[in-house]
Amino acid sequence: MSEQPNNTEQNNTEQNEQQQNILIRSIGGNLGLWLLANAMVAGGLLLAGYWVITFVAGTVIGDPAVADNVEDYELSPIYVNFRADVDEWVSAQAYIAMGAYQRQYEYPQNVRVLTNLTTQEINGYMLNHFVAGLHVGCVYCHSIEPDDDGLYQFHLYEWGDTDEINAAEQNKYNALRHLQMVQDLNINWIGNLDELTDEKQPSGSQITCATCHNGVAKMNPWPEEQDVLPDNFRLPLAAEYNHEPNVQSILNVNARDDISLETVQYQQQVMYHMNSSLNVGCTHCHNSRYFPSQEVPSFHYALNMLAMTQYITLEYGDSMVGDDGEIKESSCSMCHYGNIIPNGAVRSVDFMPDVIVDPDVAEEFSNPNPPDLYEDEGEDISMSTSD
Repeated sequence: MSEQPNNTEQNNTEQNEQQQNILIRSIGGNLGLWLLANAMVAGGLLLAGYWVITFVAGTVIGDPAVADNVEDYELSPIYVNFRADVDEWVSAQAYIAMGAYQRQYEYPQNVRVLTNLTTQEINGYMLNHFVAGLHVGCVYCHSIEPDDDGLYQFHLYEWGDTDEINAAEQNKYNALRHLQMVQDLNINWIGNLDELTDEKQPSGSQITCATCHNGVAKMNPWPEEQDVLPDNFRLPLAAEYNHEPNVQSILNVNARDDISLETVQYQQQVMYHMNSSLNVGCTHCHNSRYFPSQEVPSFHYALNMLAMTQYITLEYGDSMVGDDGEIKESSCSMCHYGNIIPNGAVRSVDFMPDVIVDPDVAEEFSNPNPPDLYEDEGEDISMSTSD
């Protein structure tokens, strides 16, 4: 009888040990499951992060206008978010020809726009703006071969009669016309932005070749297939449309009973095009409580830029003809590409020749008799124009 309590005590001890083991195994199992769940979550986050990085790298860094890979991702200090590696596009022969031409002529021959620059300065402009902006070499617009006397003739507009040469000659005609446009837009449109409103000051960015071309020689202002919008949608750029402030235009449709539903739908398409082109919402330009009001500063900028876009098409459309013979009408996305300040815009007037951005200098050095390149296709202007 004396041993029974001991047996009972031993049994209790064994039961306690068994319960402790069960509890330990239970805790261990739950901890393992908890650690496994956390590991799976962390792994999922790592995979998602890797996908985001590779997507951005493929979308942004993979853009040919920016860089081919991370190691080459070096943006130009002249431009807003744009790569300008001119050595990739200019051949050694072209560099030799440029140097020889520069030694021949301290001042370039038959200049029409860059009228106060030396040959060396014009060569620099051609490299940093034309070559960098279009990603083309000198032969895209010039002859780099010497003549029979060993002289280089960069200033010629006609130097042969082959298909390749004729294409280069036409490119040079268009390049001169677009250089005149760059000067015109910077002085008469971009230069006046600070006068539109006292509530907002412009960034100071200037228009140049890369602003529209963005590294593409023959750019297309409108894609063949447009997201959301009809593929044939175009902005209201015909001469009949008036985009001045305080004008009851086709775009002012609020609380009007004198317009059709079709007009209202078209106005919404124009607004969507602007929004998507700059990657902004309606309140970037509008008071959401009353859309026709004009107190938001960007409203004046947007209206001015729409009028400028109309001006480009009407004034310079003859130099923007596609392979189908039709004028390529301008668009907001042609320059902005989803940015408020376009990639490829020059950061400030400090990086531009003053004759391109300063109205007083442009007037002082203006050429009184610029050629009309498109009036008479038979006209020989080979010794009347240069840049």
